[in-house]
Amino acid sequence: MLDTLKTKKVVLLFPGQASQYIGMGKKLYELSTTYKQTFDKIRDYVNSNLSNFIDIDLKDLIEKEENKDKLDLTKYSQIAIFSVSISSFYFLREYLNFDNILTGAGHSLGEYTLLTAFESLSLYDAVSLVVKRGYFMYNYSKEGTMFAVIYNFDNDSINKLNEIVSKFNSVIANFNSYNQLIVSCDLGVVENLKGEIKKEFGNIKIIPLKVSGAFHSPLVSQANELFKQEILKVEFKDPIKPVFISVDSNEHSNKDIIKNLMLDQMVSSVNWINTIENIVRKYNDFIFLELLPNKILTNLIQKGFKNLNVETYSLEDLV
Repeated sequence: MLDTLKTKKVVLLFPGQASQYIGMGKKLYELSTTYKQTFDKIRDYVNSNLSNFIDIDLKDLIEKEENKDKLDLTKYSQIAIFSVSISSFYFLREYLNFDNILTGAGHSLGEYTLLTAFESLSLYDAVSLVVKRGYFMYNYSKEGTMFAVIYNFDNDSINKLNEIVSKFNSVIANFNSYNQLIVSCDLGVVENLKGEIKKEFGNIKIIPLKVSGAFHSPLVSQANELFKQEILKVEFKDPIKPVFISVDSNEHSNKDIIKNLMLDQMVSSVNWINTIENIVRKYNDFIFLELLPNKILTNLIQKGFKNLNVETYSLEDLV
């Protein structure tokens, strides 16, 4: 299947947090020199330059079952996912004609992988940003939580949910698909908010998320302000192909616009529904291809969107 990608027009998708699992990327690490070299380069850089933020070897973090709980913590999961994802991208480059890549999109953290793959960020700048992003989000975002709302949504019911959430000074943090939205809220209102949602929608499923804060909401403003200072130190370049940024769900090619959007990405909603639909409106005759790890974005598109008529694959299933 990988060889057939050479003839396909492709839109790349880069996953975010919650994609992590013990053993992710292990097969490619053992089989691909390119993957191994990229991963080890990141691993060595983190060990040498960022040990104040990450106190465990990346390979041990990802491979040892005893580290499962640690891997699920924001300050560790983000750099782990990024390392596996960008390494899988450089592996994929051996099979893809880059001219056939139309654009790309990343889910939250995945936008940093996207910008690295499309050469808007250097590898080491991106590694440093991702490590610090996870660190700040973990240590300065304690007062909130998140939960998934599972329902057969349409635009009207999404708007209704938004009204209810807003009454509790909370937000829809992730517009993931038409059957999965993620809410961020203060710990003090979470039970009352869930009750109001259930009263309005009846047969609806609410799933608490194991997170250390109310990400993509104003409740992580302290973390965002600290992280902004790190972003401002870094040089962005125009990406070699246009990229979709989910803060506004639009396609961008200008480094200054992209950098400005990333400054408040942490406190802005992930508008994944609009992003995917805007890609489909602009481009024809292509496939979606999700990078490692896992296949969460593939499943969101296949199960949570109607009438897209776009083939969607996960590299997880192809290697």
